[in-house]
Amino acid sequence: MSTSITPAEEVLTLATVLGAYGIKGWVRLWVNLEDPSALTHLSPLTLHKSSVAAAPAVRSVTIEVLQRQGKGYVARLSGVEDRTAAEALKGNEIRMPTAQFPQADDGEFYWRDLEGLHVWCEDGESRLLLGTVQRLLETGANDVLVVAPSDDSIDDRERLIPWLPDEVIKQVDLQEKTIAVSWFIDA
Repeated sequence: MSTSITPAEEVLTLATVLGAYGIKGWVRLWVNLEDPSALTHLSPLTLHKSSVAAAPAVRSVTIEVLQRQGKGYVARLSGVEDRTAAEALKGNEIRMPTAQFPQADDGEFYWRDLEGLHVWCEDGESRLLLGTVQRLLETGANDVLVVAPSDDSIDDRERLIPWLPDEVIKQVDLQEKTIAVSWFIDA
């Protein structure tokens, strides 16, 4: 079954197929979700073929079963019945339209919503622009904002700021596209 997604529709990549697992059509997955089990009930999911062709192949997919396997996950996808079919999916991405994704709870944010926000730091009576959130890093202790310098930032330094709500992250305002932090300014 082929699914059409309009070019203007923004999608999230939830998982990537790493290869086949076993002989019954299971695949190994790299999952980009805090709760991987959500893959079994999120909908609509689409499988995007990674190819150099002008128009990438897209089809609907359902994750029928998802299991932890070592440090990763294995899954049985709808319509994938044998190893040959599973091997053909290597490099494909499982995506979902952002409009269909559940809303974040109050005080919680999706990483995609934080990327591009301006990071401001209070320094006495002054408010200083440190830069913009380029990306986030997942570490063992806590997540980290990678703040890249911008045209109006106080200097040209990249900063790594831990995501510690209330302690370091004081306020996130998605409407104003800002994050207020309590962070030291290096001279």
